[in-house]
Amino acid sequence: MASGIYAIAHIGNLRLYVCDASKIKQKWPQLLTQFNSGNYPHALLQQAWNDQGGKRRFSFHTYKDIADDTEIINIEQLAQDRRQAQDG
Repeated sequence: MASGIYAIAHIGNLRLYVCDASKIKQKWPQLLTQFNSGNYPHALLQQAWNDQGGKRRFSFHTYKDIADDTEIINIEQLAQDRRQAQDG
C-alpha cells in the first residue's frame, strides 16, 4: 500500500494540518478512531475536534487532492522532501 502526504482540513477554522504516512488509504479510519477516543497526539487538533463536533467539521485529503492549491505554502517542497527521503 502506498505512502504519501495527506491533510486534515478543519472546516470551521479554515486550517489545514498536513502530514505524511505509510498506508495512506488506511489512515482516515485510524485517525477517526484516535479523535473519537481522545487519543490524537496533536493536542490542539484534538481539542478542536472535541470543541467543533468531530467529523462534521473536518475532512481528509490526499496530496493529489491538494497539490494544485496555491494557498498551501510549501506543499510541493514537502512532497519533494518526502520523495528524496524515500530515495535515500
